[in-house]
Amino acid sequence: MKLMYTLLPLLLMTACGSKPAVATAPELLEPEKGQVWQLVRMQGRPLDRGRRSPTLLFNPETGTVTGTAHCNEYTFHYRTSHPQSGAEGDTYELQLTFWGSGSTECPEGEMSAERRYLGLLGKATSMSLTSTTLTLYQKNREVLHYELL
Repeated sequence: MKLMYTLLPLLLMTACGSKPAVATAPELLEPEKGQVWQLVRMQGRPLDRGRRSPTLLFNPETGTVTGTAHCNEYTFHYRTSHPQSGAEGDTYELQLTFWGSGSTECPEGEMSAERRYLGLLGKATSMSLTSTTLTLYQKNREVLHYELL
C-alpha cells in the first residue's frame, strides 16, 4: 500500500504529460573577436579621461590579445581555463604571454605609464567578464578594469 502512495504522484505526472524540470547551466560569456575594451581603472584608480586610454581586443581564433598602450601597439598570446559562472560575471583563470609591441617614440611620462600598464597586463592571472565590463586580477587583486566601447 505504501508503494502505491509513493508511486501515485509519479504516475499522475506521467499521465498528465508533465515532465520534471531539468536544470541547465548558464551560458558563459567569453571575450568576442571585434569587441574593443577601453581601460578605465588601473590598480583601483580611475584614469584621467583626457588622456589616451589603453585598449584591449581578444581574438579567440588566434589566441591573441592586442591593443594600444599609451603610445605603442602590443600583442600577447592568451589562454583561459576553468570558467565559472557567478552572480557578478563569469571568471576565468588567465595566462598571458607577451609577444611584442611597436616601437614608436612618445613622451617620457607616457612611456613610463605604458611600461606600467604592460607590466600589470602581463602579470594578470584571472579575469572576470560581464556584458559591459572586463576586470583583470593578479592573485585576486584587481589590477586593470575595462569597459566595452
